[in-house]
Amino acid sequence: MALWLAVCLPALPLQLAARAAPCTGPLAITEGPRERPLISFCNDSARAAGIAPMMKLAAAQALARTLTAVPRQPDHERDALHELACWAYQFSAQVAVRTGTVASGLVLETGGSERLFGGHSLLHRRIRRELGNLGYRAAFGHAPTPGAAWLIGTARAGGLSASDAPAGGQLQAALSPLPLAMLEWDADTTGTLHALGLATLGQLLALPRDAFARRFGAQRLDHLDRALGLRPDPQPAFSLPARFAAHIELPADVTQSAQLMFPAHRLLRSLEGFLRGHDAGAAELVFTAHHDPRAVQPVTATPIVLVLAAPERNAGRLAKLLAERLTRISLPEPAIGLSLTVDRLAPFQALNASLLPPSQDSVRDGLDWLQLAETLHARLGSERVFQLQAVDDHRPEHAIRIVPLATERGSPRTAALPCAQQRPLMILPAPQLLPQHDEHPGYGGRLALLAGPERIEAGWWDLGDPHRPTVHRDYFVARNERGQTLWIYRELKQPRRWFLHGFFC
Repeated sequence: MALWLAVCLPALPLQLAARAAPCTGPLAITEGPRERPLISFCNDSARAAGIAPMMKLAAAQALARTLTAVPRQPDHERDALHELACWAYQFSAQVAVRTGTVASGLVLETGGSERLFGGHSLLHRRIRRELGNLGYRAAFGHAPTPGAAWLIGTARAGGLSASDAPAGGQLQAALSPLPLAMLEWDADTTGTLHALGLATLGQLLALPRDAFARRFGAQRLDHLDRALGLRPDPQPAFSLPARFAAHIELPADVTQSAQLMFPAHRLLRSLEGFLRGHDAGAAELVFTAHHDPRAVQPVTATPIVLVLAAPERNAGRLAKLLAERLTRISLPEPAIGLSLTVDRLAPFQALNASLLPPSQDSVRDGLDWLQLAETLHARLGSERVFQLQAVDDHRPEHAIRIVPLATERGSPRTAALPCAQQRPLMILPAPQLLPQHDEHPGYGGRLALLAGPERIEAGWWDLGDPHRPTVHRDYFVARNERGQTLWIYRELKQPRRWFLHGFFC
């Protein structure tokens, strides 16, 4: 059975202005001409100071000297709803964006996924909790049709009491007490219905259908029939984008990079939901701190790149790595906005939990090597933390190369040829010429050959490259009088000198 959940966000412009940073003082959203802006939304602190919607900004500033006024930006509201739809895709494959005068938000079909999340009560609590982590406050409506769920949710967003209608027979009874304003029809139609003494949906549904259609139009009956489930109500299909992009406007200038953690955590929570909807992870995150373009000397945006050794999507883990990365970032100018983009997604494989309790060693060691490498990379950077990659080359000095901690997905990976011969743990950066007496090499005394020769002749394909010369060598394992085990070789060409190339443990 299809069941729909409406997520209604009352005063969305106000919530967008407050989610970037904790705001305890008066806050208001303004609209209208730039010369005479009016208050459209205000928070509880502003209302306590006597500020109300439709008040002139100058009058509101006279009532509250610490008032923060933010112009309304419809483009940001549209982008925020799209971002929320991407986040909600982790709970349902049917998500639709809704806008209205009372509230804006989403409707999503949850009947097919409630069992996966442990029932509708647990699912609704989880959505409410995670919306709070994103910085949003929502009212919910639950019904068998998207229209009915939205009517119930908007009624609750407007401060009215409304009952959910999970069963089909209770749908009309749940909608009947709702006021006509919830339908969001034009003011002339609503005013005419009020003049006729109609105040609720129940009274409207009791009217003769034919007479109502002749007076107000059949399309309004269709609207009611879709909400009641008497006519199909297909929702526009939402397509999850292939890349993640989100932005937060900061309510005040940020001068210290550490102050970006609060809005960054909001973005990471949104990214986690997006990645769960894709069943994917991210190996490279690009944060961008935006500066004021109207400054006397405009400064380009400051990129903050977070590179991971393995795909990750846990917001808490990513936040810890970002906190380490921000210790090495200094902002050239105050930041007025923060954005996050992930251009490429990677397959995500969750770690399987152990059936046995963790050992004392694992508790003592804490982070595993992968998490430790990521933490050190975030703190020290790519120039100090990297990884070694095997290369398909017989020449020992060219068999390994240095690569970043996380290589690009899809890049060719090569591996060294399997070799049954012994190889030392440490190879010198450049072979060291050994002294020799009567054609016997020495290093800390006369060397005794234990194994070999192993002949390596390779590199003819790099002929002419002075940095990658062709080699003709016989390698031996040797030991000196001190007990050191060495890896040495002798050139096959004259004068057949001996060289030290590595040490065994």
